[in-house]
Amino acid sequence: MAVPPEIDHDVIAALFQFRMATAEQLRVLHSPDAGLEQMRKRLRRFRDGGLVEAVVLPQAGKQMAWYLTEHAVRIAATFPELEGVASPPLPEDKTAARLRVGHVLAVVRTHVAFVAGARQVGDECAPLDFLPEVYHRFGEGRDGAVIPDGLLHYATKGPDRRLHRAFVEVDRGTMASEKLAAKLIGYARFHEHHPIPAPLRRTAHSQSVLPAWQQHCPAFPRLLFVLADTGERAARQRVRDLQAVADGHPMVARMLTGVKAGAARLADLEEHGPGAAVWHSLADHTRARCGAWEL
Repeated sequence: MAVPPEIDHDVIAALFQFRMATAEQLRVLHSPDAGLEQMRKRLRRFRDGGLVEAVVLPQAGKQMAWYLTEHAVRIAATFPELEGVASPPLPEDKTAARLRVGHVLAVVRTHVAFVAGARQVGDECAPLDFLPEVYHRFGEGRDGAVIPDGLLHYATKGPDRRLHRAFVEVDRGTMASEKLAAKLIGYARFHEHHPIPAPLRRTAHSQSVLPAWQQHCPAFPRLLFVLADTGERAARQRVRDLQAVADGHPMVARMLTGVKAGAARLADLEEHGPGAAVWHSLADHTRARCGAWEL
């Protein structure tokens, strides 16, 4: 099956938003009914035209990760659907690209799993419905911001169609478990933060009516921790560590009375879909695994 020419535009947009991707990831996102070789030919044509570069992935044979050139970034920045999306930093060279690629591709794999799973059940999750690294500043210093790996938009089907937002954290097992669990505390601080209006900054105990996050969205996004490149045993320990913080930290416990939070292995999402019973609740460790939207 031939790939429509408008896919050119869509692929460039995806590489701008996600920074890097493999040909297979781009195929699933934009032309799931086409063959992989068609996407590879398209990318090679882009490379010949000075729009993309590629690096060979470590320990992956000849599989390549593709990213935009500076020229293509300038072009993509004019696309209407990318308005407000931060321009991705370009790798200084192919060595820099190769060193960054592991986490970036794990994040793209996560979104691909949501897009493919949505297609299978008739839900809505488009190729660009995942904004990487949306910066949320609410205080001073290193602990005064949350930067999720992605902000996901997803709509479930049915007569009671619902729109969902989720902060997605992708963990490849490379950081200490304590550091991963500390992300929950950061989200709890963001959840409780009330900015003080400028005229009242010198007034004791003053705060705005709405918390900071509610100035941008009607409900606090659910928190989804995706465990990539992690075996079942290691994943269970990661989940237990997250649940321990949820149980033991009062600010996190307060947040989770109203905010949905769960953790799942990326391999399970890819095999069964995000709506399948693969998510561990962080608020209730006695609960059986459930779908992402049933947390």
